[in-house]
Amino acid sequence: MLYFVFAVMAVQLAVLTALYLLGRAHVLGGAGPEPRPETCPRLAVIVPVTGDHPGMREAIASLLDQDYPDFLVVFATATADDPAVGLVASVAGDDPRARMVTAGPAERCGQKNHNILAGIRAAATAEIFVFCDSSHLADRHFVTNLAAPIIRGDAPMTSGFHRIVPGDGATGTIGMAITCLALHLLQPIRAITQPWGGAMAISRAAFERFGLRELWGRNIVDDFSMGPHLHRFGVAAWPVAAACLDTPMAGMSLSRWDGWLTRQLLYLKFCIPPGWLVSILAVFVLSAPPVLALGLFAAWLGGLACPLAALGAVAYWAAFLGLGLAYRGLCPRRVGVLPWLRGYAATFAMLAWCFGRTFTTNTMSWRGIAYKVGWGGVVTRVFRQK
Repeated sequence: MLYFVFAVMAVQLAVLTALYLLGRAHVLGGAGPEPRPETCPRLAVIVPVTGDHPGMREAIASLLDQDYPDFLVVFATATADDPAVGLVASVAGDDPRARMVTAGPAERCGQKNHNILAGIRAAATAEIFVFCDSSHLADRHFVTNLAAPIIRGDAPMTSGFHRIVPGDGATGTIGMAITCLALHLLQPIRAITQPWGGAMAISRAAFERFGLRELWGRNIVDDFSMGPHLHRFGVAAWPVAAACLDTPMAGMSLSRWDGWLTRQLLYLKFCIPPGWLVSILAVFVLSAPPVLALGLFAAWLGGLACPLAALGAVAYWAAFLGLGLAYRGLCPRRVGVLPWLRGYAATFAMLAWCFGRTFTTNTMSWRGIAYKVGWGGVVTRVFRQK
C-alpha cells in the first residue's frame, strides 16, 4: 500500500513538471507577435455581451483599438434592454466599425451561442471571424495575431488564451489564476489542444464547411463543442501564443471560483463524455497526493506508520510546493509566496470538489437560465428563471 501511495505522488509530480516544461514557452509569449500579412481580408470580431460588469468598458475599448486594417466589431445581446447595449454605445460612440445586434431569447442552444450566431449573420462581408469575450483586455495586435496564420494558410482555425492578472492575494483570486494557468499550459500540446471561445478565429469558408452554424445552433457552448467536432475532420485549433488576453481580477470569492470551475467541468462532461470519464483518474492523480501525504505524516505521528513514510511525505510536500513556486514565476504580476502557495494548494482541493459535483446533474445554470443537456452537449430544454 505504501508503494502505491508513493507511486501516485510520483506520478502527480511528474505530470506537474511535464506540464510546466511543455507549456512554459507558450505561456511566456512564444516567438512573439505574428507578422502582419501582406493582404488583410475583411474580418469581423464577434462579441456576445450582457450586463455591465467591472472592466467591461476597458475590454470593449481594447477590442475596438486594433491595428488590423479592415475589421468590424459586432456586439450581440439577447435583448434590446440589456444594460450592455447602453454600455457599448457609450464606449463605441460613432465608431463606424462597431455594430450592435439583438439575438432574442435562445430556445434550442446556449444563449451565448445564439448571440454569436446573430453576430455572424450581421457580418455578411467578413471572410474571417474572430470570437471574443467582453471581460478581457486585448493589446492592439491581438486580432492580427489570431488572423495571420489563417491568412497565411497555416490553419483554418486559431486559438489564443488569457491570463489572470491578480489584484490581491485572496485564495479565490489566486486559485482562478492557477486554474487558468494550468489550462494555458495545455494549449500548445497539439494532441489535446482545444479552442477557447474568448479568443479564437476561423475562416468563413471553414466555418461553413465544417457545419459550425448547425453545431452551435443546438449546443450548450461554443468552444467545448468545437474541439471534438473538428477532430472528426482532422482539424485542431492552431495555438497562437501571442494572442493572449489579460484578465484583471481581485476579490474572487471561493463560491464564484467554485461555480466557474464546476461549469467548465460540466462542459467537459456534456460535450466530451469520454474525456470526462478519463478525467476521473486524472483528478485522483492530481488531487489525492497532498491528502495522502498529510495522512502518512499524521499516521507516523500516531505511531501507525514507519519513519520512511513520514520522510516520503515531507519530501513529497517539499517537491510539491517547489513546483508551486516555479508556477508562480509564470504569473504576470508578482504575488506573495504565502498567498500563492495557499491558492496553489487550494486549487487541487477545489478541482476534486467541483469534479465531484458534476456527477450529480445534467443541468447547467448560468445568468438566470437553466439548460437541460444531453449527450454531446445538445440542449434538450431551456428553463428561464422568473
